[in-house]
Amino acid sequence: MSYVTQHTSLPVIGVGGIMTADDARAMLQAGAALVQVYTGFIYSGPGLVRDINRLGDPRA
Repeated sequence: MSYVTQHTSLPVIGVGGIMTADDARAMLQAGAALVQVYTGFIYSGPGLVRDINRLGDPRA
């Protein structure tokens, strides 16, 4: 993902395999502007969104 974000000016959306807040953090640190957590949300429920929000800004 970081290769793509370094070679484009377009926003990149991290998708696939995001099942935990740590997975979302990794995508955001790699440069994703957004993360799609559909599967993680289905299996973990709204708690996953809460956990991601509690990360704060992982790019800071």
